[in-house]
Amino acid sequence: MRGFTDGTNYAAARPDYPPVALEYLVAALGLSERDRVVDLGAGTGLFTRQLRERFATVTAIEPSAGMRDVLVASVPGVRVLDGRDVAIPLPDGCAEAVFVAQAFHWFDVPRALEEIHRVLVSGGALALLWNNRDESVEWVSEFSRSMRWDRCSPYAAATDYAPVLAAGPFGHVVRRAFRHVQLVDRRQLYQRVLSTSYVAVMDADAQAALMADVRTVVERLVEPIAFPYVTEVYRASALPVARSGT
Repeated sequence: MRGFTDGTNYAAARPDYPPVALEYLVAALGLSERDRVVDLGAGTGLFTRQLRERFATVTAIEPSAGMRDVLVASVPGVRVLDGRDVAIPLPDGCAEAVFVAQAFHWFDVPRALEEIHRVLVSGGALALLWNNRDESVEWVSEFSRSMRWDRCSPYAAATDYAPVLAAGPFGHVVRRAFRHVQLVDRRQLYQRVLSTSYVAVMDADAQAALMADVRTVVERLVEPIAFPYVTEVYRASALPVARSGT
């Protein structure tokens, strides 16, 4: 995941997740505050913080040292470990739920689903979340084009992951969408662009040209700016699997 090294810039620009989406997941998955949950690919802890408000035992797994540093400093009371999608440093059957916010598109999906299944209790829950810019809003569509999202995006924001989940050791897959708004200023919008993976690794000239195009959109906006998102949410339950030798 090249480009995700500046945790401070990332944390300053990215939105949280709509509380109603987390409330939905907790209720639909039958989770309680006593359950042990994992935030896999936790980044700087934007979603970890929301989990910590809901659950007593939260473990955050993040491979980037720069991201982990910000997470540790900003979300006290959470166990933070160096790990990744296919190498979760936790024992078998140790969690009632695994959450993945804005990270599943980077995963080695078949292997990651097996690894997630391993750390879940029987019948445990998997939840995926994405904040996708609402490009039905004209200025947001212009903003996305100015940052070359249509040409350089590292993943397809409209991907339906339900078939992928159902093909792994998971069932009862449900997909939902929620509206969300982040109030930002122009500086945060610029940080948002600079924290995007492919922009962060551009050479100086290419990055400067891109940011000049972004400014033509952003400087027209009146602060505070209501940045609209559509938050995609998936939930699934771990299915029993036959173990070798049984």
